Amino acid sequence: MVGAVLLLSLLVIVPAGFANEPAILAKSPAAEQNLTIRQQLTYLDNIRLEDQSQFKAGLARLRQLPLSETADIEYLMLLNAYEQALLGQYDGVLPLLTQLLDVSSDSTMIIKARMLAVNVLLLSNNHKLAFSHFEQLTNSISAITDPVLMAQVIVLVMFTYNQLERYDLSLLYLRYIDFNSISPKLACRINVIALEAKFKHTDSIATENETNTVVDECVAAREFIPANIARHHLMQYFLKNNEPAKTLAIYQQYITQIEQTHYPMLISQVSVRAAQAQLQLGNVQQAAMLSTEALLVAKSSPNNVALVDAYATLYQIAKQQKNYAMALQYLEQQYQVEEEFNAGKAKQQAAYHTVKSEIELKNQRINLLDRDNELLFLQQSIYQEEVKNSRLLLLLAALIGGIALLLAYRGLTGRRRFKLMAEFDQLTGISNRYHFNNQAKQALKYCQAKHLPLAMILFDLDHFKTINDQFGHATGDWALQQIVQACKQFMRSNDIFGRIGGEEFAIMMPGCELDKATLLAEICRDAITSIDCNSTEHQFSLSASFGVSGSNVSGYDIKLLLADADKAMYEAKSRGRNQVVEYQKTDQ
Repeated sequence: MVGAVLLLSLLVIVPAGFANEPAILAKSPAAEQNLTIRQQLTYLDNIRLEDQSQFKAGLARLRQLPLSETADIEYLMLLNAYEQALLGQYDGVLPLLTQLLDVSSDSTMIIKARMLAVNVLLLSNNHKLAFSHFEQLTNSISAITDPVLMAQVIVLVMFTYNQLERYDLSLLYLRYIDFNSISPKLACRINVIALEAKFKHTDSIATENETNTVVDECVAAREFIPANIARHHLMQYFLKNNEPAKTLAIYQQYITQIEQTHYPMLISQVSVRAAQAQLQLGNVQQAAMLSTEALLVAKSSPNNVALVDAYATLYQIAKQQKNYAMALQYLEQQYQVEEEFNAGKAKQQAAYHTVKSEIELKNQRINLLDRDNELLFLQQSIYQEEVKNSRLLLLLAALIGGIALLLAYRGLTGRRRFKLMAEFDQLTGISNRYHFNNQAKQALKYCQAKHLPLAMILFDLDHFKTINDQFGHATGDWALQQIVQACKQFMRSNDIFGRIGGEEFAIMMPGCELDKATLLAEICRDAITSIDCNSTEHQFSLSASFGVSGSNVSGYDIKLLLADADKAMYEAKSRGRNQVVEYQKTDQ
């Protein structure tokens, strides 16, 4: 599951509660209170999270009893499945739930079984089957009459929609909840999930007062982890509004409590926010220390988004310190973790799309931005065309013989070579201007639709005509090839690299902020100057002038991005060449 694995367990696998049972039940084993089988089952259901040892012991006793009522047998099956889930033995959960769903006619039992199935399947990354159960749950909501059961289902539904980044859908389900009929614990968990959706949904953002109210309610219900999750949302809110001091105040007041939860995902995320706050305040050393601490904790928790943020913060610090080698290392680690994180999210989105086709798949077009996949698609298309044409060729062969067939085959392979020649630069192997523009337009369309940033790098080799004139075009060609190889090693897989002129190159970076693109340009500039030209047996050196533009200033128009990057590049040349300049919009 992308994001909060433990959080899923905390917020979703929740018991129903039984307000009418005597208080003594919380203090002694159910078997010692002369309870009926049904009462014992209900009691164990409600203590399974708060007292797991007593839950397991009571469950073991009940397994030894002869159960005659179908409802009791089914309830015991459900509790056995809960036990397996609490132990993390997910492979043992699904057979029990499958059997229960096959035999039960009790709508409440079916809903509870599906809830647990969704929970476990998400935790075990079986997204397709999880969303199949999820869809059936959402379809059954209108028929639920028990307000507590309704709230439990809504917790799961809202949490899942948050993971899918469908915050609009998540918030819609609040209307089903009767807060007067549920426990403070359950209300706390619902409100924390709603806070996340509100903070991340631009049309209904949560306020500071609203968040503090939820925190107070959770603390009163002794739900400390959800309370601290809400505080983390508030820290993010303060950072977004340039209030780092308030972010640090939360961290300093509650970090000890947060660490005592032994919840690595939350600890690392809170530490990263504190690091970002320190960086906003200019306290670089404190920011570096907190980011490093967050990184160490985050590595113990799978699919932790705090890893991405920690590396991003360390990258910013290294960049400020002009330690470009370390900045590059952090940037590469950030990209790697981010790609893994996004891959998990893409699988989730794809699985949901399979089950519910009307949900737009967020990463549906991302492969179009990957040049390797683009080439593969091209090859597959050509192959399919060849297969179609091969049928015609067979008929043709029967009519006019083998010579004509051979000529036709050569025509097909020739068209393949022509297509590749038409899209890729023969000398360097990267995209030519035509193909670069087509790929860039696709990337621009995608990023604009998803409100993602995008950057453009344009660079031109310094004094390249002199190299050609003095040492020959063969040496110039060698230089161009070396420059391309030097830059490619630092680029992401979805970056688009093209030769758009004789010695002019462009790099389109989808999903990349301007400052990160500027760092890559700086790294490429340094790599170019480091190229050893001695193998040519000529005495010369290489350098390039770089201009960088971004969608935050230039928008999502290919012509404007290139024009603004070009202006910045010529500014770099006017400053003495071998420099990187960011395009800055000026008032005319």
